[in-house]
Amino acid sequence: MKLLILFIITIFSVTSVAHATETSGNADGTISCPDGKLERGELSFSAFKKDAPIYGSWEVVVDKASNGGYLDSGKIDKKNYDLGGKETTSNICGLDKKADITINGDCGKGKIQVRADTGWKGTFEGNIDCG
Repeated sequence: MKLLILFIITIFSVTSVAHATETSGNADGTISCPDGKLERGELSFSAFKKDAPIYGSWEVVVDKASNGGYLDSGKIDKKNYDLGGKETTSNICGLDKKADITINGDCGKGKIQVRADTGWKGTFEGNIDCG
């Protein structure tokens, strides 16, 4: 009986892992500030989804300043991703207000769009893994 229960738990665990999706990557690009200023920067992010909520983090770095936070909504599939989250640090563009953000693009090599509801946005190019 114990062996049967262990077998059932193992099968359930393998099935659960198979339904998880994730995306991650690094990219270089340009940040546009609300005042029109443009800055070169780097984006890195990672997100994981199993059944319901997405869990992840992101960061945009420009020289010594950075914005970053967590990802907690959206979708990930094998072709593209559309993620939502919040800033927990905000130093780019002279903005100190924390914003809601979105990160979206296609999997593989291509463009990644980042937008914050405080007005800054970024367009990056990189190779994003999805699976």
